[in-house]
Amino acid sequence: MSSDRLKLFTIGAMICLITLACAPGFLAEALPTPTATSTKTPKPAATNTPDPASFTPTPTPTPVPPTDTPTITPIPPTDTPEPTPTEEPTATPVPEEPTPTDTPIPEPTATPVPAEPTPTPEPTEPPAPEVAYKIVHYKVLGDGENNGGIFSSGGQHLIFLTVLDQNGNGLDGAVVKDENGSSLEIVTGSKGPGKAEISMEWEPFKLYVAADPGGPTTSEVSNQMNTAYPHIPDVVGKLGPPDNPASVCPTIDFQCEPPFYSVHFSYEITFQKQGP
Repeated sequence: MSSDRLKLFTIGAMICLITLACAPGFLAEALPTPTATSTKTPKPAATNTPDPASFTPTPTPTPVPPTDTPTITPIPPTDTPEPTPTEEPTATPVPEEPTPTDTPIPEPTATPVPAEPTPTPEPTEPPAPEVAYKIVHYKVLGDGENNGGIFSSGGQHLIFLTVLDQNGNGLDGAVVKDENGSSLEIVTGSKGPGKAEISMEWEPFKLYVAADPGGPTTSEVSNQMNTAYPHIPDVVGKLGPPDNPASVCPTIDFQCEPPFYSVHFSYEITFQKQGP
């Protein structure tokens, strides 16, 4: 090549290089990216090439069908009937347990022993009374009964005494005494069969029959008899009305405090013998 061509070629090459240097983006977009290519060709690996004369082909095995192949029989689907709705059972109420109570255990009943026949009692005499003489009559003679009155000097202050036998007849000879301890001792018969009278002055009397014709005896005892100090329940309401200021004990709470001086009253008392 001549020197002139070489210079022109060199100048042209430099212009191209300058142009490329000034516009790298243009070249990057215009030129494709070069692919690196290996300059060396690798040598293939050595292989053992079989001798066709000595190559024996391997026979392909023939597949043997299985002898016992289970046959799968499909089970036909069955229609399961839907359950018919039923009424819900009514809950049975559970009875409450009874509250335990203490049940008394009955005591063993004794077997009744047959009673022996009661012997018929033989007739006996009636028992003797507690006392031989009892009071069968007792009365206070008050307003209008005591010899015309109780407030006048004509009023009596006597005890009219009677003693009877068991048959109701007047018994003479009975001895009557005073349990208060006075010296009184009176014998019936002086005022009639079985009768006697005792004048009440100041001393109070509690009478009883001490003896009869048969000897000493027993007797009930009377309440206290006296005009100044009587047994109060005996005289209440019998010695004048409440409107009389001289009355004694018209009521238990009015003018009823002994001793009493303004009235005269008397008693009746009867003793009777009991039993045979």
